[in-house]
Amino acid sequence: MQDETRQIAEYWDRIAPQFDTIYTGNKNPVARLLDRWLRRDMYERFHWVVRKADDCRGQTVCDVGCGSGRFVSALAQRGARVTGLDFAPNMLQLAKALVSKDGVLERCDFVLSDIQDWKTDRQFDLVIAIGFWDYVGDPLPRLQVIRSITRDRFLSAWPRAGTLRARIRKQRLKIAGCPVYFWTEEAVTDYLSRAGFQVQSSEIYGQLYCVESKAV
Repeated sequence: MQDETRQIAEYWDRIAPQFDTIYTGNKNPVARLLDRWLRRDMYERFHWVVRKADDCRGQTVCDVGCGSGRFVSALAQRGARVTGLDFAPNMLQLAKALVSKDGVLERCDFVLSDIQDWKTDRQFDLVIAIGFWDYVGDPLPRLQVIRSITRDRFLSAWPRAGTLRARIRKQRLKIAGCPVYFWTEEAVTDYLSRAGFQVQSSEIYGQLYCVESKAV
């Protein structure tokens, strides 16, 4: 499992700048059009998180698997104090540059770590893990750590099992050397319950389940 985690971290570290162009749009018009079509759910999950976070002024937020910092910056701009956690150094470099450009660096901090290895006694009003469970074979240990740092709410997005795109994506990432996993709604609810969360709502956006939970 440690070998797989390292493999995934190396993959994301390698493609960090390329991945972030999905948000920046710094690519040719055809590629941008394909992103808007094939990756529509990535934009929808972003708006879902911002909507669910609502007025988060004065709240503490942790973004688990923060990537290039798009959620970190958005929530910091809404007044939250945000910690971004990721195990890919190049992703964190992009995230730090983004929050600096957006003028919210003073409300953000970053940790280079897998959530399972993070030794902390901090707790957060809101924890999010978006684009994270795609790359976790056994969610329970990491969910249990997330529960330990969650004071109130947890927002998570899970790739749906059984779709055509799931099969295509699995083959594509296998060739790229990155394992990927997909989930049923029943499995997601079961994992969250076993970790100490109660599901409040679950919405489908394209290939994703977007799930709001509360710590219990």
